[in-house]
Amino acid sequence: MEIADGRIFFTKVSAVQSTDEDELEIRFSNTDRNHTESDDNDGRDDSVPTYTVEEAVEKLGVGWFQFRLWAITGLFSAADACEMMLLAVLSPTVRCEWGLSQPKVALITTVVFVGMGTMAPMWGVMADKYGRRNIMLLVSFGVWYFGLLTSFSPSYVWILILRCLVGAGMAGMPQGFTLLTEYLPQKYRAKILIFGSVCWASGTMFEICLAAIVIPRLGWRWLLILSSIPCLLIIVLFKFLPPSARFLVGAGRKKEAMKILQQIAKINKSKMPEGELVQETEEDRGHPKLLISPAYRRTTIQVWILWFGTALTYYGMVLASAEILQLHNTKESGGDACRCNLLKTDDYISMILSTLGEFISLPINMFLIDVIGRRYTGSINFLGCTIFFLLLQFHVSQEVLTIFIFMVRGFSTGIFNFVYIYTSEVYPTTIRASGLGTSSAFARIGAMITPFLAQVLLDASLTAAVWVYGMICLMCAIVAACLPIETKGRSLPQTVT
Repeated sequence: MEIADGRIFFTKVSAVQSTDEDELEIRFSNTDRNHTESDDNDGRDDSVPTYTVEEAVEKLGVGWFQFRLWAITGLFSAADACEMMLLAVLSPTVRCEWGLSQPKVALITTVVFVGMGTMAPMWGVMADKYGRRNIMLLVSFGVWYFGLLTSFSPSYVWILILRCLVGAGMAGMPQGFTLLTEYLPQKYRAKILIFGSVCWASGTMFEICLAAIVIPRLGWRWLLILSSIPCLLIIVLFKFLPPSARFLVGAGRKKEAMKILQQIAKINKSKMPEGELVQETEEDRGHPKLLISPAYRRTTIQVWILWFGTALTYYGMVLASAEILQLHNTKESGGDACRCNLLKTDDYISMILSTLGEFISLPINMFLIDVIGRRYTGSINFLGCTIFFLLLQFHVSQEVLTIFIFMVRGFSTGIFNFVYIYTSEVYPTTIRASGLGTSSAFARIGAMITPFLAQVLLDASLTAAVWVYGMICLMCAIVAACLPIETKGRSLPQTVT
């Protein structure tokens, strides 16, 4: 993106073959954002066989190209997870240092999701119009820059402002998931996407371990600085990230899409389909009204409900885990009016062990999602969350409590896998990023509410808080089972039909 004469111009991405067989080099050329390169050959011989990007991706299979793309887009998940877990481990320290009340502590988390909810639809629409890659670079820089600035916050108000800006950048992180989805053959898509949760769980583990080492020795400001490392790595490795071939074809830039597909064939040591790459039916790209067209209206409404429940559930457990452990510490110390009982080494260990639930759930969900389908896998995970959320209300030892949190984290990770995969598969290419963006906005509404459940209501009544979470999960289990479209074994659509 370049700025000239006060106007913003988006760069046009073109892919050229590198001398290195294993490297995709991306060059940028300056162009007005309204200019598109039309590669359509009106005089095409009808006798020449044709193929779409979907058919090319299926033909090219899975290889080194997809694994490299998985690793780079996985950094987006890891960075997102670091920023989320940071909110949980940061709260006890900031509360004690500045003497904050529970509502003020909850607001630190809420403003992050306000930024995410505000910008998520905009990033989705822009990604569908101007390409996933340009947006991904912009949001990566934003999260790194404002995350770094937060470490220099002189007051509580500045933390709120800067964390809101970090949230605005984080709203665009799911575009990495969209890009990876578009380069995966149907046979392997669900399994590879679920395996991507390893990156999220690894980011969470990294943040907990980092907090356990840094906070007692260097303080929370250094934790913020070191937590920005994943986003910095994304910026460094960005040149290896390809644009979306599906987007390029939809934008009428078939020659650029062809070069990328040819590069994939070389890297994966496979063969291109015979014939000519063609564009499917042309229509408006990134127009939100298509999400509520008759073909997708019911699906969209139910997907929005599921994203709301997913974010409320997962982030609620992330925040509640630290709060529940701190409540335990408060009872052990006889109750401190200032609530300045910081997380102890045993608490960090409990958080690490409960995070392992996210790893354990992966093979189970990889099996279920292609056997019983996306809808019922999501429903089962929501039911599991319902059961173990309700069990949290009972007075048990810290070991048993860790097991309950472990199970909720495992099932809630399965829910996130389900909604990401289902949303990426159910919408066509022309509105896929918009669908993910608007869904993410509804998720952020749930995430804005959850700090006041997990930190404020839970502080007043643990029983009331877990029953709210349990009933919302039960409602979402029913909604997931009643989704109108099952995407198992379904090719990714290109346009709205």
